[in-house]
Amino acid sequence: MSNTNTPDSYIDAQEKLMTLNLLQIAYKKFEKLDSFKSYLQENGVEVSVANLSRYVNGKALPKSKLKDSLLRIFVNNKKLGLTIEELITKNLEIKRDESGVVSVNNSCLLNDSRTLKAILFLAIKQGIIPSIADKVITAEVDGIPLGMTLAHLLNIDCVYARKKKTIGTSSFHSEDIVAAKSSRIETLFLPENFINKDENIIIIDDIIRSGATQTALVNLVSKSEGIPLKIVILTGIGEHWGKTNILRFTDFSALVTIS
Repeated sequence: MSNTNTPDSYIDAQEKLMTLNLLQIAYKKFEKLDSFKSYLQENGVEVSVANLSRYVNGKALPKSKLKDSLLRIFVNNKKLGLTIEELITKNLEIKRDESGVVSVNNSCLLNDSRTLKAILFLAIKQGIIPSIADKVITAEVDGIPLGMTLAHLLNIDCVYARKKKTIGTSSFHSEDIVAAKSSRIETLFLPENFINKDENIIIIDDIIRSGATQTALVNLVSKSEGIPLKIVILTGIGEHWGKTNILRFTDFSALVTIS
């Protein structure tokens, strides 16, 4: 009997699930299944209305060949709203005060697991996020939905730095963060055994303003003797964070920037 429990079979299964997710998001652009079928047909993909209905309603997964054809159409498709930028910005509440200071409310996005999966999957498919890593790290609280979603997609563990020491754990790495607005000092704690030596780590967070939190996460990875592989931020706000020294020396991507 052949062994189907291989990395390739996992990736194929995960891509089928994410293709279904993208298909369900794309269908919102059409009034009827017939019009969606016609659009796919115009782009070289033949699928029956009956099967399309099953996919839209989550009753079946596309086979590998169809999955590949659908991904060719869906990835970065502006007409269907399947770009990283649109998926993020349409779910943000952005405000500017009289002095031009930007504030962003991303709570709707962080509570929308379907959209988060779509964003991170597209980022992986487009090579923005490495497809191979050992662990994901983020900071509580708002980074956790992102970190857990990415870890699930990559089939790896997610660890997160906390603002308070965990009861029952005695050995920690710690990093101080100076809050940009109040100059108040916060500390992030990471148990020493959460990251092993030479593990490749993706750092992910929802928002970057000053870069202080992300710098602390990079330092925590380094203190654990891990390797900061990539920093991925959902939304960069303003320009100040781009001047943070540690971001200049670490592979970095902000999926959307709001000035």
